[in-house]
Amino acid sequence: MPRDASELARRLAREAEAVCRHYLSNGKREGRYWLVGDVQNTPGRSLFVRLYESPKGPAGKWTEYVAPRVMLRICDWGLSHGRLAASTQHNASALREVA
Repeated sequence: MPRDASELARRLAREAEAVCRHYLSNGKREGRYWLVGDVQNTPGRSLFVRLYESPKGPAGKWTEYVAPRVMLRICDWGLSHGRLAASTQHNASALREVA
């Protein structure tokens, strides 16, 4: 049994692919990554889990990709409802340039 969270994290990272196969079974391996829709195990390709340590980071690190157009819609909704701070308004402007 692991003694602390860091030991548990190391053990999970060593078995990243097995963990993904079990908990993210609707995904699949592509090269050095496991791809699935999201952390709720939805089929898709938006969530990337690194299976092996690399110069980009440790095994087990995950990233969920949200397309700039989707973020722009979220920001526009927040702006129209007065729910975003000034810094977010600036970021929404930057997203418009990308999308």
